[in-house]
Amino acid sequence: MSYDNWKLSNPIDDGYVYEMVSSCCGCHYEEDEHAYVIWCKHCGNECDIIEDYEYKQIRYDEYLENKADAKRKYNE
Repeated sequence: MSYDNWKLSNPIDDGYVYEMVSSCCGCHYEEDEHAYVIWCKHCGNECDIIEDYEYKQIRYDEYLENKADAKRKYNE
C-alpha cells in the first residue's frame, strides 16, 4: 500500500485490530447484562469503554502534561 493510500484509508481497513478496553486502567472489561454496567476486570471499578488507541493517547497526553508541570516546577 502506498503512503498516500495509507494516509487516506480508514484505520479499520489497514488490517490493524483495535480492542475495546476500560477507560480507568486500559484492561479488559465485563458487561453486566442485567444492570447495563461495565466493570473493569483489573481494578473492579465501574467504567466506560474506549478503544485501545484512545486510551494510549490519553495516557501519552497525561505524560506530556506531567512532564511540562515538572519542568515548570524545576525552573521556578
